[in-house]
Amino acid sequence: MVSSTTTSLAELDNTVFGGGGQKFAAIAAAAGAQSELVAASTKNRIRVLALYVKQAANALSSLEFESASTGLSGGITGIAATEMVLPFNPAGWFQTEAGEALNITTVNKAVNGFLVYELVADA
Repeated sequence: MVSSTTTSLAELDNTVFGGGGQKFAAIAAAAGAQSELVAASTKNRIRVLALYVKQAANALSSLEFESASTGLSGGITGIAATEMVLPFNPAGWFQTEAGEALNITTVNKAVNGFLVYELVADA
């Protein structure tokens, strides 16, 4: 039983979430282009655990996360500045197909941010 917020981390000790092995990647995508965020890893899926992205203001803009064969997030559209935070989720928010890169496609505005991900072996 966790007795308080201050002791919860000590009680968890070195427990890892989502299988461990979290990795980090910067997001820097040009306007109106598809950019690779994480390169494909043979026989592994790329599972996004946390994310922060920001697009500049003053134009209708959208972005979408995808792998080579699948749209992963659907189009995310904003009229002003688009800012999105997906907090840490040990189950993951979305993942690529095995052996496929994680990409982002932007419209009208560049996108910057970062993400936390893990490689998950294809079952």
